[in-house]
Amino acid sequence: MGDTTRPGRGPEHTWRRLPEVMPVIRSELRASGTVSDWKLRHRYIQVAYNAVVPIPEAGHDPWAFGGFGSDIVTRAVGHHLTRPDAVLGGWGAAAVYGLRPDWADHAPVLLHSGTKNRRSTVTAHAVASPMHPVIRPLPENLDTTCPVAGYPRLRVVAPAVAAAQCLWTILTGRHSWWVHDVPDLTRREVRAVQFTDAFAQCTWVTREQIRGAAAGMVDRKALGRVLDLADDGAQSPMETVMRLMVRDLLPEPYTWTSQTRVDLEPGAPGDWPRHTLPDLGCRDLRIALYYDGAHHQAAGQTDVDFDQFLALRDMGWEVLRFTKEHLRSPGKLRELVRNAVARAVAAVSAVSAVSAGGWERPPAQSA
Repeated sequence: MGDTTRPGRGPEHTWRRLPEVMPVIRSELRASGTVSDWKLRHRYIQVAYNAVVPIPEAGHDPWAFGGFGSDIVTRAVGHHLTRPDAVLGGWGAAAVYGLRPDWADHAPVLLHSGTKNRRSTVTAHAVASPMHPVIRPLPENLDTTCPVAGYPRLRVVAPAVAAAQCLWTILTGRHSWWVHDVPDLTRREVRAVQFTDAFAQCTWVTREQIRGAAAGMVDRKALGRVLDLADDGAQSPMETVMRLMVRDLLPEPYTWTSQTRVDLEPGAPGDWPRHTLPDLGCRDLRIALYYDGAHHQAAGQTDVDFDQFLALRDMGWEVLRFTKEHLRSPGKLRELVRNAVARAVAAVSAVSAVSAGGWERPPAQSA
């Protein structure tokens, strides 16, 4: 069982924060006498049928969030207020479990209601709008939880079921987002792996649980390929893409590991953390790969990154740092990594040859 004090495996920046302002029933608000009809018309927005929230201080764009106007958690709670017996599924469920907003917020709200057989939940199709969710029949013995504070009656499909439903929409092309081209993978596969990696960060769901929940819903072969490519350590969609681009560049028996902690040498220059976590690394070959997102451009972070690069280099590590521009040229990125791997393998071979004469390369830093 995972650490129950944390919502998922990953650090805080991998979890979604739920909205602080939740919807209320419009008719109840009017009846309370605390809000005038004028204010209801001009200072509130409708997020579901008969459910409203105040217009944010930053204003409201009705075309935001893929044309739904509001984030999916707000819309899901709004629909719950008028359909309290329905069960939240799909991308809305994934969002309340903490999935980052990158993809869920431009998806429709899925509610399970009724008693038809389970097969119909997979094949049913409806057109959703901000006021009308997709409604699919409620399968028998559906595993649910009530994870949203303040809404004890809001039942949500279990994390594994939510993951399976989201993966079905991705692999069938019903839900998509822009992704980089990755050699030998379809864009649907890249999206599916990105989602699986991200959902592993905000939950404790396992791949076997997803496999079980997806039986009869998601093509078994396609799902197996995605789960084989997934990694519980990737902490951003771009880290996932980087890993997928270089996944086949290490010779046997070497493997990549996400978030490989490396303790840096005592006395290394600068006042900065004495360890580093390459986004992807091979400890045995001493190769460290980083994806530098926007936060690496913050004041002081560039100096920290450079100091860590120097320390790793002095310890004999091959270090490569990539940005979003590098990911747009997978051929060039793979060439850079392939060259680093060749140098690292040559270094290991040289050490093996010399060690017979009594000199051994210092061991790699332990985690």
